Formats: sequence, structure tokens, C-alpha cells
Amino acid sequence: MKIKALALLFALSTAVFAVELEGFYKTIDDKTGNAKSIVRIYKCGDAICGRIVALYDENGAKIEETLNAPSRVAEKVSGSPKMAGLDIIWNMKADKDEFSGGKILDPKSGSVYTCVIWQDKKDAKKLNVRGKIGPIGRTQVWSVFDAANLPDDLKNLDVSKLTPKILK
Repeated sequence: MKIKALALLFALSTAVFAVELEGFYKTIDDKTGNAKSIVRIYKCGDAICGRIVALYDENGAKIEETLNAPSRVAEKVSGSPKMAGLDIIWNMKADKDEFSGGKILDPKSGSVYTCVIWQDKKDAKKLNVRGKIGPIGRTQVWSVFDAANLPDDLKNLDVSKLTPKILK
């Protein structure tokens, strides 16, 4: 009986952690330090996925396009889809204090990497996102983005209707 209770407690704590990760995050360009995009982390079945919902201008000063009015193309991704609206994270599952087992897509290069995501231990408003091949990889720090600052066409985004579009 104690083992069943412990298993249930673990399952519930994992589900709670997964819900806490959901939301909007601002990504930063590694080379320029400018804001690059807004990604919506959402539940997709029993996993976590992430979709680009908005893109900043070149200077990272203002949001230039959204998934409702995309224009830039991910030329090196199969099928050359629009970047705004592109799923870049999929199949991430909770494992202790991180999400792993999924993939992340670099929309500029078209490359897909193994991914690990964890909340920053010092700042809960920061998310560490690491793409890697084996032990070698790169970690970006994403910041929580306040949904109140979203463009009007994204303020009522119904994530329950999002279905991951995983590109092959």
C-alpha cells in the first residue's frame, strides 16, 4: 500500500512540475544578445512541446510577426515552413527535476538535436534549454515572457487546440 501511495505521489508531483513549465518564453540570439522569438511551451499528450508564436525584428526591439501572420521562412527545414508557428521542441517528458527524451529543432540550420530542459535553480523565471549530440551541446537561457505583453492576436491563444507538427 505504501508503494502505491508513493508511486501516486511521484506521478502527481511530476504532473505538477510539467504544468509549471508551461507558458511563454523569450529566446535570445546567442551571437547578438538580442531578443529573437517568443516560444509557447505547452502540453502535448503526456509530454511537453514548444512552438514559436512570435518573432522579433532584427534588433530585438519589437515583435514583428506572429503565428497568425507569419512571413519569415525556415529555409533549411524540410518543406521550408514559416518560422512563426513552427514546433521546435517535442516529446519532452519529466524526469526528476528536468525534461528530457525529446528533440529540439534549430530553425536556422534545420538540424535536430537531443534536448534537455530544466528550470534555473536560482531564478524560477529562467529556463535552461540544452540541445546536444551526445555529451556535446549548447545551453540557451530563456526568460518567462509575460502574456499581458503579447500582441493582441496572441492574447487568447488556445493551446488546447495546438497539435505538434513534427517535421521529418
